[in-house]
Amino acid sequence: MKLHTLTIALLAGLCLTFSQVNADLVVDNFNRPDGPLTGTLPTPGPGGVWTNHSGTPGDLLISGGEAVIQHGVPSEDTHTTFAGQTTGTLFASFDVRVEDDAPIGGSDAEYFAHFMRDGSNVFRARLDVVAGTQGGDYTFGISSGNSTAEAIFATDFNFGDVVNVGLGFDLDTGIGSLTIGGTTINGTGIFLDQDLDSFALRQSDSTNNETIFIDNLVVTNLNAIPEPGSLGIIGLFGIAGLIRRRR
Repeated sequence: MKLHTLTIALLAGLCLTFSQVNADLVVDNFNRPDGPLTGTLPTPGPGGVWTNHSGTPGDLLISGGEAVIQHGVPSEDTHTTFAGQTTGTLFASFDVRVEDDAPIGGSDAEYFAHFMRDGSNVFRARLDVVAGTQGGDYTFGISSGNSTAEAIFATDFNFGDVVNVGLGFDLDTGIGSLTIGGTTINGTGIFLDQDLDSFALRQSDSTNNETIFIDNLVVTNLNAIPEPGSLGIIGLFGIAGLIRRRR
């Protein structure tokens, strides 16, 4: 009986290890008291404390369970850290809601979210709010590493829409991507420097000074480590067989 219990425990432990290969790096639903985002821990976690890396600390706020990016007078850029990633595809999924009193103009291309390397100016997969192309209030743009959008999403959105976006950066090809509703567009730049360890939010002096609300953030690495192959499976059954033989 004891050996049988040990077999189950070993198998469960190994399976748990494999299931955590692509574990979340950051999870933040911003459900905590209103106030500055910087200095708070992601809720429910994991993720490092949100830390200012530019602008005035305390400018970027949490309000009503969302992070509030106010382009215009507020100036803060802040980020949350995770273990450095050198391979695979970093992917951040989050909900975006944009509000303004006039459609985004053609000169507005201010990025508001990206991956980065802590303590540096290495910013990758920069996500922009840009002028719509189909008569809507706005759409999104993506760049692999440049400060201005390299590709524009073909669908427009209206102020107040809640849009789930997927922001990606392939560390192996150096290309950023944007996925919305099953459609993906890619940046045109290639930036092969590696070791990204942070997700950042940015406020700037944007032309339209729109307000962007962020919620339900999840950051993961889609394929940092290959899934266990036949050797792993053989190993699991080998351990079980060895214990059975010893019985």
